[in-house]
Amino acid sequence: MKKFQFKFQNLLYIPLAFIALTSCSSDDDGGDPDPVVEPLVLDCSTITEAMVLEDRGSGIDYIWPCAVKVRAPLTIEPGVTIAFEQGGGLIIDDYDTRTGALIANGTEDKPIVFTGTNQTPGAWNRISMDSGDLNNILNHTIIEYAGGTDGSLPALTNLNGSKVEIKNSIIRNNKGIGVYVASYANIDGWEANTVVANQGYPMQIAARKVKFLDGTASLYADNGINQIYVNSGSIYNRGFIEDEVNGPVHTWLNPGIPFFIEENIFVRQDRENERPGHLKITEGCNIVFAENYGIQVYHGNTVLEVLGSAENPVNFSGQYGQGSWKGINIIQSISNLNKIENAVIADAGQSTWDWFNQPGGLSLGGQTSHAVNLTLNGVHFTNSGGCGIVERKMASNASLVYNDLTFTNNVGGDICEEL
Repeated sequence: MKKFQFKFQNLLYIPLAFIALTSCSSDDDGGDPDPVVEPLVLDCSTITEAMVLEDRGSGIDYIWPCAVKVRAPLTIEPGVTIAFEQGGGLIIDDYDTRTGALIANGTEDKPIVFTGTNQTPGAWNRISMDSGDLNNILNHTIIEYAGGTDGSLPALTNLNGSKVEIKNSIIRNNKGIGVYVASYANIDGWEANTVVANQGYPMQIAARKVKFLDGTASLYADNGINQIYVNSGSIYNRGFIEDEVNGPVHTWLNPGIPFFIEENIFVRQDRENERPGHLKITEGCNIVFAENYGIQVYHGNTVLEVLGSAENPVNFSGQYGQGSWKGINIIQSISNLNKIENAVIADAGQSTWDWFNQPGGLSLGGQTSHAVNLTLNGVHFTNSGGCGIVERKMASNASLVYNDLTFTNNVGGDICEEL
């Protein structure tokens, strides 16, 4: 294991001798202050054996002038500050039999800082996590001034197959998106983070990974576009909600800012184990759709629960007002858990779902007669480009329960039926 403190090996360059500070001590002296030292420039070679970076004193401890590949455990101790030059960053990945890991476990009074040698957004690239090592952690860390020269690189990128616990960390002042989470990345343990003052979205996240977010326990504020951007990166613009190893219920908590969804959300049965998907959207969530996208629910026991409250309803809307997103389509589901309660479905009905003749805020049914079990309580349909609700080819065993529905400013009828 390489351990770096005052003696340093395998460096390309050690810029200056350490500066030792002297002081006039006295009996009541509070102790020597942390020494101010010149930062050490780290080697750009791929890390293939365990390495530890220790806190060397106040200011910048280390400079990395490159994007370095980490294919062994890299432990960064509390209080360490690492500055990256333009194009620099960390790539934590696996290669052949080698497994990379980033263990950055700071403390409240000694956070670990990843910054740029220039204190401007885009001064370095990013931290890219592509390792499934169970030891990966970012706790009490600060990631700032990343994003690349054009802002195209999320400051913290979590790729497919990666796993990392992220908590008590600050992602700020980056040129593009703060955090990116791919469809098969695992951020179980996202907790009490602050994502602020980034020039793009605070986060882009796959639909199936929203369940890891902790609602208003994390803070998202003052970003260039202050919405959680839900886009799974599929070339077909699809985000799947289905049963997974991590648990069948996908619960979306209110993060305190809107979700902006730019793909179709499909709640479906898992194709491998045939267990149904379950999406639960909780009170206060504000969900804004891009044009031509919506939510579709299909297969026998899939579940959609929209659980607003009278004080904090769930709001669905379109990016561009009346008739600017597709709406919700429940093709088939016989689950008794299906419920939309204390919600506003606004601006839907841009276009019809397959097999429908009329658009609507909520479209029920499909090509053939399917059973749909659904309870609606306290739902307001407004500003639809078509009907409020469209029912098509309901099977004889369908169960639709409507209580306290209201309709305003819809182009079509309140409830429209199709054969």
